[in-house]
Amino acid sequence: MRYLQIETDRLILRPLEISDAEHIFNTWTSDPRVTKYMTYTTHKSVDNTKQWLESVTANADSENVLDTGFQLKETGKLIGSGGATYNSEHDRWDLGYNFAYDYWHKGYATEAVRAVVGILRAKGIRRFMAEHAVKNIYSGKVMEKIGMKFDRKGTYSCYDGRVFNANFYIMDLD
Repeated sequence: MRYLQIETDRLILRPLEISDAEHIFNTWTSDPRVTKYMTYTTHKSVDNTKQWLESVTANADSENVLDTGFQLKETGKLIGSGGATYNSEHDRWDLGYNFAYDYWHKGYATEAVRAVVGILRAKGIRRFMAEHAVKNIYSGKVMEKIGMKFDRKGTYSCYDGRVFNANFYIMDLD
């Protein structure tokens, strides 16, 4: 989904580019602390990150996907990524995000995900869902801070077959 660059108090939300691959690999996709609860596996090489970015950029024109990078205004450093994917089965948008470890617990995730919801809300989208591994309590706190409500317990599966017990949150802006 195409969007104009968005700025928050501390962040710039911008499209991800293939040229970001080395930085993203060195900063978060190769860090098992970051990838522990993500659906993707820890990247072993910059090529893994390039392949992921190729799929992201290939979907840039899709109206059913929003992928964005989270860049610090102050330094221009890219510190995370996230976005949303339309889930046609449930007629809602599934939110996701991940940040470099050094930027955890500083409010960036809350600020960034609020902005993602704002982009989608401006396009008339009103229904959102997100889940987090039960052991990843801080991700749940982000969901609560942006106004999501606990919906149910369940599980989610990762590309490599890992399965996590999860808490699911919803937000309906109608």
